[in-house]
Amino acid sequence: MKTVQITLTAARRLHILKALALRPQYRAEPRNLRQELEVTGYAMTLTKLAVECAFLADLGLVDAPDSGLLALTDDGLSVARGLIRLPGIGTPEPGEL
Repeated sequence: MKTVQITLTAARRLHILKALALRPQYRAEPRNLRQELEVTGYAMTLTKLAVECAFLADLGLVDAPDSGLLALTDDGLSVARGLIRLPGIGTPEPGEL
């Protein structure tokens, strides 16, 4: 049985991917992305965003340099669309993206 924390973490990671999927060229500056996530109910510090993006980068879903733009990879886009399922990342509802 999933705990609330695990469920929220998976949803937050999926939301990061979906937010990048909706950006031009699938790229975003971390501060702007954090503000967008806050407005949509996923408020977090820049440090927390960096930690989540590092997790996603380890899976090859985003390119997260130490400074600069975050970029969604092809696999990251597939996860955001629900074509690939990975543990620790939520799954979008049908027709969500």
